[in-house]
Amino acid sequence: MCAAEATSVEHVPPRGLFPKQKDLPAGVNLRKQLLTVPSCDLHNCEKSKEDAYLRNILVMNVPNNTTAHNHFFKAVMRSYQERPALLNSIANTQVAVEVEDSTTGKRQQTLAVQVDAGRLNSVFQMMARALYFHHFGTPWTEDVKVYPLFILAVTEPNAAELNAPIEHMAAYTEELMAGKPIHGENPQVFSYQIAENVKPLRAVMRLRFYEGSYVTVLLRSSTPLESEVDAQR
Repeated sequence: MCAAEATSVEHVPPRGLFPKQKDLPAGVNLRKQLLTVPSCDLHNCEKSKEDAYLRNILVMNVPNNTTAHNHFFKAVMRSYQERPALLNSIANTQVAVEVEDSTTGKRQQTLAVQVDAGRLNSVFQMMARALYFHHFGTPWTEDVKVYPLFILAVTEPNAAELNAPIEHMAAYTEELMAGKPIHGENPQVFSYQIAENVKPLRAVMRLRFYEGSYVTVLLRSSTPLESEVDAQR
């Protein structure tokens, strides 16, 4: 993230997304071999509030697995009891909605909340740069574009129009990642895939949280791809 001296290691994604042993059945460990990268204090300890916000939003997504749902009713609810302002900041924006499973057609009543998209994008961008460093061993200092595919418009009159680009990106990423290796020792919480040299991009990442919340990341470079240089020779 910067040129400052590394004073610690940062978990990618934040360790708070992974349930503690006390909140899991006996013998289950979802904090094994967590990914870490070198970090300065500014880009580690001082972003704990952002990490908590990310966790609290992610675990509420309807398509997630039971790991996310249990994490909400245990760790997240504990954090709300300790800091009621966290709950109020989200609960004050909630509205009742009906959602439909696009695969099964099943409909259910649930709640929609307004999210701080800019805040989430900032966290995902940092996460993408850290994953790039972990995966390739070198920093990524150029453009990062984030598409949180789990954030959809549900109450706006033109919701279908607003959601169309997200649905398009989800379909594009699904096709692109077909057959690509899945990385991550705890896929119930987090896993990721990478497609390299996707012209005109350096790479495309797909991040998956709790098996139901997807984020697509585009890494665009200002310098030509090696394949483009070869073609010009």
